[in-house]
Amino acid sequence: MPVEIIRYTTDAEWHAARAVDVTSTESAALFGESPYATRFEIWHRKHSGVVPAFEANERMAWGNHLEAAIAQGLAEQYGWTIEPMKSYWRRPDMRLGSSFDFMITNLPDGPAHLEIKNVDYLAFRDGWLEHDDGFIEAPVHIEVQVQHQMAVSGFKRSFIGALIGGNRAVVLERKRDDEVIDGIEKTVAEFWKSVDANIEPPPMMPDDAEAVIRMNRYAEPGKILDATGDATIETLVTKYKEACTRRDSHDEQAKVLKAELLLAIGDAEKVVTSDWTVSAGLVTDTPAHVITEADIGTSYGGRKGYRNIRLSKTKKAKAAA
Repeated sequence: MPVEIIRYTTDAEWHAARAVDVTSTESAALFGESPYATRFEIWHRKHSGVVPAFEANERMAWGNHLEAAIAQGLAEQYGWTIEPMKSYWRRPDMRLGSSFDFMITNLPDGPAHLEIKNVDYLAFRDGWLEHDDGFIEAPVHIEVQVQHQMAVSGFKRSFIGALIGGNRAVVLERKRDDEVIDGIEKTVAEFWKSVDANIEPPPMMPDDAEAVIRMNRYAEPGKILDATGDATIETLVTKYKEACTRRDSHDEQAKVLKAELLLAIGDAEKVVTSDWTVSAGLVTDTPAHVITEADIGTSYGGRKGYRNIRLSKTKKAKAAA
């Protein structure tokens, strides 16, 4: 099991290294267990080679600030000697990779990973399972993450160190589970076969609606699609109009219908059906306004481009109404 260790100095180098592998924070998506991405999204990410822009929110930023403090506190409590793992590890044979938080170096049976989680109390209550005997199960995507990490590193043990609500620390010991790791490796191998063969997985709605809408932002200027007699597009347009009328265009059902409609019409800027004329043109990006004097570096108002769908009845449909 050859392991390549890549030492990076910038975020760009780290993202570039991760782009060619399924990483420990992505593999749960292949099982439909990730709260952050779907198999469909990961497939397109790896197929295109485009690294998605990552926007850290304030909560994530503070989590990163506290990570070292949480790790050091646990090390003092349990008598561990720890060191940060600042390299990206990968198994090129499997296109399987992982980043890590810390390594515990003074255990008698060899080194172990220490994965740090700063967990909101409500998130712990609703997403983690605490048994009467004290055993705690982390969310599935975290359990998969640590087994994936051991699949890459070859380590025999991993510890999940979580600070709950800022005032309670818990440590979950996880041993290497070869059966789970075998399942991860087989699933990742099948995934890469589909990427190499250009076999796209079907989007799963409603989870993939946002991704489909995002990937179909472009409309070719002047392109008209004659969908007269196309019952599928006609039905989608009618249902989308009804969903928007009942609620608004940001409602989940409306988003799903918009995603399915964009898949059906492709990059057409205008679509004509028996009853509808559909305008699906591009609203271009709005750049963020950057304040350059008193508050240097802050920005507001930026918005990514999107397809704006407007519907109107054809003259024939109006006359028949």
